[in-house]
Amino acid sequence: MKEIKNVLIVTREYQSSHTPKVGGTGVFYKNLCTELVKRGISVHVFLISKYTFDSNEDGVNIHSIKDIFKANPFLELVRSFTGKVKAFEKIYFKTYLSEKKIISDKINAWIKKSNLHFDVAETHDFDGLALSIPKEIPYVIRCHGSWSVLEKYFGYKKVHQGRVFCEKEAFKTSKNIITISRYNEAINKNLFGIKDSKLIYNGIDEKFYKPEENAEIIPQSVFYLGNVSFEKGAETLIRSFIQLKIDYPEASLHFIGNPNHYPTYITEHIQDTETRNSIHFYGNRPATEIVQLISKAEVVCFPSKGENFSLSLLEVMAMQKPVVCSSIDSFKEIIEEPVNGLIANEEEFHEKISLIFKDKNLRSSLSINARALIELKFGIDKMVDETISYYHEII
Repeated sequence: MKEIKNVLIVTREYQSSHTPKVGGTGVFYKNLCTELVKRGISVHVFLISKYTFDSNEDGVNIHSIKDIFKANPFLELVRSFTGKVKAFEKIYFKTYLSEKKIISDKINAWIKKSNLHFDVAETHDFDGLALSIPKEIPYVIRCHGSWSVLEKYFGYKKVHQGRVFCEKEAFKTSKNIITISRYNEAINKNLFGIKDSKLIYNGIDEKFYKPEENAEIIPQSVFYLGNVSFEKGAETLIRSFIQLKIDYPEASLHFIGNPNHYPTYITEHIQDTETRNSIHFYGNRPATEIVQLISKAEVVCFPSKGENFSLSLLEVMAMQKPVVCSSIDSFKEIIEEPVNGLIANEEEFHEKISLIFKDKNLRSSLSINARALIELKFGIDKMVDETISYYHEII
């Protein structure tokens, strides 16, 4: 069996000191790359971002180039103009293919200049970046959540169709696909006609995300972790909280994540001053602070309207917190009610939260079983082992 010594990650998201505010994909690749390095594997990240920089963080070599459209005003002008006129659709799509060709040329030039060799490469599904990976390198696409999926299954609007086009083109020629949940596998097979894929659940560092000893829990506190948005169910939880306050006047609601317009939203939509003052926004916080904040929660809610998979949910469960999740397939793949969490329809969140508030035994059993599930099935070591094993299969 050929040894895996050098891995290339091509991505638009990677959490680093230069790019600290990223989505789940950026956090995932940060975690994966760091763990691969710990196992003696050399990892290079080719990043397309807002910035141009080279750095080495936690042993991972990062080479970042500026977004092609932002760096090329003429190409951006053509893309913008042709995207508005149906008759120019073919030209519009070609601008996206040109972008991928430019990225490919830059990857090849960087490899040659730096005298690099890679045994395997990995990229995400969104934007069709696989089209840019040099053909001589075996590569895998991991399905974190493409624009095609977000548009078709999660109701995202104003998705650039050039991105969707490139995603479809990338999947046409890609043989090695990783899906991150059974639900994720099903929708990608349906959308892209994928015949064979490898299911590898995302994993989290359960040694970092663990119960805090002697944590001071805020009584009747409801926490939310993630981007505060309609798609993630922020309004569902706010409405449920208003109902919850009727029976639990001391209850409080805590949002961790980018608040967007929601501080203004509660001012405009909630008349009662006491209820408004019971809602707190912490904004984006580093992982260490998130652990400290979540440790204070009595219950954590995930009211999302659609998810491929949720690292945040795993992190909270690893911290031994009771959770209430929306009734979507990707959550129900993790949550077994009433063993390790509760499932709620939109109108049921306040009822399920109330059950946890008033039943100490339920609260305890949900918490303990949540942590046990993460240790058994969703630890980062298991995910990295399975990833390396799959790399071996495709080279």
